[in-house]
Amino acid sequence: MLADRYALEEELGRSATGMVWRAEDRLLGRTVAVKVIHPALGDDPAFSDRLALEARRVASLAAPGVARLLDSGEEEGIPFLVREHVEGESVRSVLDRSGPRSPAEAMRIAIGVLDALAPAHEAGVLHLHLEPDDVLLTPDGSVRVTDLGIGPAVTETRRPSEAARLLGGGSLAPEQSHGAGPVDERADVFAVGALLFVLLTGEPHAGRRSAREVRGDVPRPVDRAVGTALAPEPDERFDDLRSFAAALRASRAEMETRAVQRRGWMRTWLGVPVAVAILAAAAIGVGLWLGDLEVGGPLGIRPAQDPIGRRPPQPPATQELRPVAVEVIDPFGDRSENDSTAPLAIDGDPNTAWRSEGYRYPDGGMNKPGIGLVFDLAVARGVTGFRLVALHPGFTFHLAVGEDPEVLVQELGEAFTAEAETEGAVSGSGRYVLVWITSVVPTEDDNRAEVAEFSVSVTDDG
Repeated sequence: MLADRYALEEELGRSATGMVWRAEDRLLGRTVAVKVIHPALGDDPAFSDRLALEARRVASLAAPGVARLLDSGEEEGIPFLVREHVEGESVRSVLDRSGPRSPAEAMRIAIGVLDALAPAHEAGVLHLHLEPDDVLLTPDGSVRVTDLGIGPAVTETRRPSEAARLLGGGSLAPEQSHGAGPVDERADVFAVGALLFVLLTGEPHAGRRSAREVRGDVPRPVDRAVGTALAPEPDERFDDLRSFAAALRASRAEMETRAVQRRGWMRTWLGVPVAVAILAAAAIGVGLWLGDLEVGGPLGIRPAQDPIGRRPPQPPATQELRPVAVEVIDPFGDRSENDSTAPLAIDGDPNTAWRSEGYRYPDGGMNKPGIGLVFDLAVARGVTGFRLVALHPGFTFHLAVGEDPEVLVQELGEAFTAEAETEGAVSGSGRYVLVWITSVVPTEDDNRAEVAEFSVSVTDDG
């Protein structure tokens, strides 16, 4: 019993800073959570005074996502904090039971934490001790953050090395762990970045800034946000929690837009076979009427014969053909690469272009074998050449023609270096033409590859 009021019933967890208990508030007849501070901290008057100050600030918060601080006190010289009891499960427990979360779920939880702590920051209250144990997921899916107040008290009254030992160094920003500079709200930005890394990978970041290095299906925009939040220098991180949340919301909106576009793409292509069948029937009818075709042969329709026999073979005529559709393939990345701009490569306007994502690797590298644009000719054709227009020449690419875009990645032809307008020969037959890009070049805002227009020379005897 604490303060003749709080009956401790069940231990919920413990750390270097103390123990958390579920307790009954005998005075008001309600369930609460009580944090009993470790005696090694509680015996320090400087820490106790600072904790009392932080407790008053936390108790005055109006932050719905933060578990409310209800009371504080001392029992035989040991401080304790009383907060509302939140029904739910900690992120640590969820990860231990079920492993990493999906990118969408991980972002949802991280945004919930950022939204919960932002009002606290605006009131001058930092967490400085955010761990997966401090984030609770309630049965209705909402996110609640606990344990405010202890981090600043430890940080302000202990040497950096001792504070890191007490608080746990996994989520601490370098300026906390090493005393490398002033500690401000960007330390909590770092901590949420560390939390998001764990949610995505199931592993602590351990100095790493890219979750994609551990889990390849993490979307690039999300990975960039994680990398920014985990920057060693505070000035390289997001300025505040709301900026971090805005970046994650933009990433989530981009993912949802791409999903809708992919569904729309599939619905669009359901009509292509019907259109092709109609065009083929019309072509046969015209051929019969002009006398170029006649009834007969194993397929029921054959080229018309002259009185002596079959007409002498004529060399196939070629024509320039603009593909009817184009799709991005990224089999070695996150399976998307500015997909929504791909149609600009066949819109007839050389001033608009599909643009790859930006890369900053040396010598035009992309940290993967390449990315591709698959151009659809609607039906199989004999392809003899191509024309590619580039706004920023210099990137390298290969071509292949066939029926299966995924297989074409293994059947690439010679390498070309893009010029402002590149024309070249290519030999193959099939419905699809793959342009496989293996390097990027500097543009106005990053290293990229851009295709403004693409067409092929085809014969009718594909």
